[in-house]
Amino acid sequence: MLKNYLKTALRYLGRQKGYTALNIIGLTIGISSSLIIILYLHNELSFDQYHEKADRIYRVSSDIKETDDAFRWAVTQNPLGQKLVSEFAEVEQYVRFADNGRTELTIGDISYFEEKVYNVDSTLFDVFTFNFILGDPQTALGAPKSIVLNKTVADKIFKGENPIGQSLRVDGGDLFQVTGVYKDMPKNSHLIADVLISVDNRPNMANNNWGGFNIFTYILLSPTADAEAFEIKLDEVIQEHVAPIFAQFNITIVYELINIKDIHLYSDFQGEPEPLGDITYIYIFSAVCVFMVFIACINYMNLATARSVKRATEVGIRKVMGAGRQLLIGQFLTESVLITICSFALSLILVIISIPIINNALGINLQLSMLAQPTLIGVMLLILLIAGIFGGSYPAFYLSAFLPAEVLKGGKSKRSGNAFLRKTLVVIQFSISIFMLIGTGIIYDQMQFVSNKNLGFDKDQVVTFTFTNGEQRAKWDVLKNKIMQDPNIKSAATSNSRPGQGFSKNLMRVEMEEGGFEEKGVNMYGVDYDYFPTLNIDFTEGRNFSREFPSDTATAVIINEAMATRFKWSNPIGKRFQMMGGPDTTTYFKVLGVVKDFHQQSLYNPIEPIMFFPRLNNNNALVKIERNPKEAVSSIKQSWAEVFPNLPLDYTYLDKDFQEQYETDQLRGSLFLGFSLMTIVISCMGLLGLASFTAEQRTKEISIRKVLGANVGGLIQLLIKDFLILVYIGAIPAFAVAWYFGQNWLQNFEYSVEINYLIFVGVLLVTMAITILSTGYFALRAATSNPADSLKYE
Repeated sequence: MLKNYLKTALRYLGRQKGYTALNIIGLTIGISSSLIIILYLHNELSFDQYHEKADRIYRVSSDIKETDDAFRWAVTQNPLGQKLVSEFAEVEQYVRFADNGRTELTIGDISYFEEKVYNVDSTLFDVFTFNFILGDPQTALGAPKSIVLNKTVADKIFKGENPIGQSLRVDGGDLFQVTGVYKDMPKNSHLIADVLISVDNRPNMANNNWGGFNIFTYILLSPTADAEAFEIKLDEVIQEHVAPIFAQFNITIVYELINIKDIHLYSDFQGEPEPLGDITYIYIFSAVCVFMVFIACINYMNLATARSVKRATEVGIRKVMGAGRQLLIGQFLTESVLITICSFALSLILVIISIPIINNALGINLQLSMLAQPTLIGVMLLILLIAGIFGGSYPAFYLSAFLPAEVLKGGKSKRSGNAFLRKTLVVIQFSISIFMLIGTGIIYDQMQFVSNKNLGFDKDQVVTFTFTNGEQRAKWDVLKNKIMQDPNIKSAATSNSRPGQGFSKNLMRVEMEEGGFEEKGVNMYGVDYDYFPTLNIDFTEGRNFSREFPSDTATAVIINEAMATRFKWSNPIGKRFQMMGGPDTTTYFKVLGVVKDFHQQSLYNPIEPIMFFPRLNNNNALVKIERNPKEAVSSIKQSWAEVFPNLPLDYTYLDKDFQEQYETDQLRGSLFLGFSLMTIVISCMGLLGLASFTAEQRTKEISIRKVLGANVGGLIQLLIKDFLILVYIGAIPAFAVAWYFGQNWLQNFEYSVEINYLIFVGVLLVTMAITILSTGYFALRAATSNPADSLKYE
């Protein structure tokens, strides 16, 4: 029986080459797009799953509230981890990560710079899973002055030699011995470390200070521990060690646990070590995946039911010859499954070809090997089943229900094969396509807004580089004098932060508008005299730090407008701050000037109140180029080489660094655009088939209209009009849903565009144009045909 099904199906599909090709192309595009989405979703959902103890590893994060401010930090204080493991039976082990920032590693006279460098406890490998190539993870970080490298860094520095036992100088300071090499951490990690350094490189990690928040703290719970119950117990630590410090300042702190597998998609804490995903996008792309398969199935159903007129006689004769309905259903489903299998095979080939291209173009890391995992194999079989059985089920049951007497007399053959259903399915296709195109337009509009918005500072043509040690910082004046000799360079400055980076928060006594002082957490970072002119940040009141007033470096600070607003200062000049808990708690720092608000962080975040204090020994250098960028950069490199002859200049551009905060949104926008175009292409495949069928069905009607005097333009309009009406109907729900989801997405940004309704109009016009082009050829061919050819037998 199956052999007969296959033989008959192959024979029929071979005779209907155009129909078969349209179905295969549509299904191939839909299935291949869904497979790519599945790979993307699997990658997003697999973050940190590779750790053997992932189910029991939790990060402790901090939720902090002041009377007029609140913030959630991914970091905690230094002593918390040791406290938890020593006093709570639920905690088996702990490990801390301290970001070392951009780090210089020197061997001999050659220096290398690495960004993802962390100081960690020796307990790291008891908690997290690292695949060691060389060395013993149990002892690798146990000895003082130990350093462990990933394979990429080890190969770059030692060029194939055995690095174990060799020494590297860290940031121009002490020598550290290489004690291990591990495989690069997978990209699907919420924290990626390329270099691990023993904690003795960070002396402050050994202190017992419960006031500072700067450490990522992870704990390994015992197999029997209840994470929710243990989280409640953390309040005991708060009451014993934290509340005595902060409660007097009306600051409350709560510790929260988050499993490492949840961090990438669910964390809303500030200061995450890597860009995060969002569970909302998982739901969105899952829906898109279903849409892609669904509209491909709609194509098949549309074309199959439309061709029912052609197959009505075949069904009638088969039934007269004794074929039962079940036999016919089996035959039609066999045809559907054959088309689906062929499409699936082509889809796999297309995915294999396209994944390296997509990875390279979008900077992601989708792995084809994921398709071999049991879960994804099950999903692929489900897609195959849905496309083959669901896509072919309605045509099979519909066609097999024809009555022999009716179809052989011509009754059924005069019908168009359930036109209402076909129109409904086409409306659904158009709705999905229009929704996705509008969504892409809203994302693009917001990304353009992000790129072009006046951020309050001049980020263009600003070269930045980092000093990694005190010796380099001490030579800034010499380097700057050489750099400024080039007339192409406008100015140069240093700071210990810059737009796109964070800032520190210190507890200070702040003078209030009505008099007296209150204790507040104050965001702050240090800048030199030239920082504000270099970034073209304007003053609204007061003045900048000046070399003409030596006292500025000791008692003056500058604030932004948001700081003045926070403290309700009507006249902020002269208002005072007093340091708490530092080496100097008696000096008053007076506000010297107020700068206009600028975006220190991405547009996801509000403009934070910031205090700037004068500091001449900073890590970050910023050089503003006025003209001839290539010549200016060459001059900067030459000046650097003269001051640091054995040290390569590792520089970047401020605008590029700032824009990196939106990489994940740009990636999602690119994916969404690609899949939106695919839905349009699939819909066009169906339109081509339906337009051909419609034109064929209405040939005699068109011929009679021509004989009665209808012109070609009017006939084309007549044939296209029905499809355009379906576009209008499909646009109504698509507009409503797109507006709803667009509004919700834009609310993620503190600063966003208003939804541009021209996007809706533009998408509708584009969809109409595509519809006209897809159906126009067949309409033109039908309208220009010779009436005699179709009427000569009447």
